[in-house]
Order: sequence, then structure tokens, then C-alpha cells
Amino acid sequence: MEQQQTGKRSIALPITLILLVFSLIGNVFLYSLYLQHKQGEKFDDGQQIYGAALDSLQYFEELIPQLDALIQSQGVEERLHAKFLAGKSMQKGLSFEVLAEKALELNGQLDKPVEDQTDHFLENVEAALQTIGSYAGPLTAADQTYLLTLKQSLEAMHATLSTINLNIEDNRNALIRLASGIGWVEKVEKVELLMKNHSAELTKTP
Repeated sequence: MEQQQTGKRSIALPITLILLVFSLIGNVFLYSLYLQHKQGEKFDDGQQIYGAALDSLQYFEELIPQLDALIQSQGVEERLHAKFLAGKSMQKGLSFEVLAEKALELNGQLDKPVEDQTDHFLENVEAALQTIGSYAGPLTAADQTYLLTLKQSLEAMHATLSTINLNIEDNRNALIRLASGIGWVEKVEKVELLMKNHSAELTKTP
């Protein structure tokens, strides 16, 4: 009887070890799938952040030369062309809101709406550029001052965003790091602060 119990115990031990090994292998496999899924999500987020950052940067790069053209303009026809080109770049400005939302998400503030200064700034710039200089002859001193102030603000924002490394389009690991907020969240927050600080100066009543 004792020999039968000993035999059963000797068989049970290897079976238990085999089941344990299979269980560990299964857990490792499932965890590996989980990590792959999370990496895939981060890669997708990184691509979205990259695209939004690139469009935001192009918004400033395209708009600033048109402000120069408006400042130097001597008549309505010149201004209409500059306004048309400025209007084409406005859609890219909305990409900055995507960056602002992603920054809030990474800071654990997903339930907090994007600060009003972002919308206010972008909407004010678009509205002002559509109405400014709608008269014959050179710009008035007030319009010149507004455009110069706006240009200085945009240049400061562009200088901040341009420090984000965007030479990573084909670099999967770099895009995944981007999704973690490395190297850009604090710069987006600085641009938002610039928008907030300059909102009063940039407000124009047509």
C-alpha cells in the first residue's frame, strides 16, 4: 500500500511540473501579445503626434511670410493674395489642438478641455487677417502694429516648436518614444502659454 502511494506521488510531481511549465509559457505568451498590442497603440499615437507637430510647424512657417507680405503691401490687391495664402495654412493650425489634447492626456488630465487660449488665438488670427487692410492704399499704423505684434508672437511659437525633433518619420522606436511625451509636451505647453500671454495684445476689433 505504501509503495502504491509512493508511486502515485512520484507520478504526480512531474505532471505538476509539466502543467506549471505550460502555465508559465502561456502567461509569457499572453504577456508578449499584450506588450505587442501596447507598442502598436503607442506607435499609432506617435504617428498622430508626429503628423500634428509637423502640420503645426508648417502653419507657422507658412503664415509668417504672408504677414511680411501684408506689412509691406501698398494696396488691396497685394493683400488679397497674401490673405488667400494665409487662409490656406489656417487648417494646419488646428493640428496644434491635437498636440494640446495629447499633452493633457499624457499629463493625466484627459477630462480637462483644451485651454480656451488655443481656440481663441487661432480664431482671432484667422478673423483678423480676413478683415485687416480692407481699404485702398498702405496699411494704417494700427494695422501695421497689429501685424508686427502677431508676427513676433508667431516667431516665438515657431522657435519653440522647431526644437522638437521631427526627423523621425521612418523611425518606429522614435515614434513610440514620442507617444510617451518625450521631447515635446513641455514645448507645447510653452506655446500655449505664449498664446495666453499674447492674447490681449493680439485681440483685434475690426
